Amino acid sequence: MRYQTRSYTTDLPRINLQFLTHLRDKLSNAAPNTQVYCDTESGRLYLSRYSDGYSATINGVTRRISITATRVGYGVREWYVCPHCGERAAKLYIGCKDIGCRKCWHLHYASQSKDEADRLLLSVRKQRRAIWGDDYPPADGLLNPARWLAKPARMRWETFERKLARLIKTEAAYWRVSDAKMARMTKKLIQRYEKWYTSSID
Repeated sequence: MRYQTRSYTTDLPRINLQFLTHLRDKLSNAAPNTQVYCDTESGRLYLSRYSDGYSATINGVTRRISITATRVGYGVREWYVCPHCGERAAKLYIGCKDIGCRKCWHLHYASQSKDEADRLLLSVRKQRRAIWGDDYPPADGLLNPARWLAKPARMRWETFERKLARLIKTEAAYWRVSDAKMARMTKKLIQRYEKWYTSSID
């Protein structure tokens, strides 16, 4: 049995930018030092606002969380500032007595531990959802070739053809890698059977 040696982003509760919007709405007209809270798997998280950011308290430990913004086209995108390293982060992760970014927690994405075939499959499913959404059953089955599926009514032909071409390329790579993976697995099974059979007749 192989034991897990990595910690993943799914191991800890987290707050994202949508949470920031909700928090701002909650505290926009609140009196100074007003606290709001939410329950997480790591414990109850208390939050309050100060002059240029927020404070977060988890199990008696308080961290100040600043907010920064970067320009995106004609708009701006907001970010948390990690209270430990000072780097921008779209999400902060909540431990039992601390809060910080993914890098400070030494967290990995689950996809980093997948092999090439699994990563390609993940990409195929993600691209199919980006084109057809979650309510088009034919797109759920990989045995239904992407080129046979109808263009969504809401999507422009130029956009559809660009996304479809990328998807077809990814699917071709997936089937090529998947076939090779299956061949290796089959070879190992045959070798194990032959080894077992040889030992059983000795």
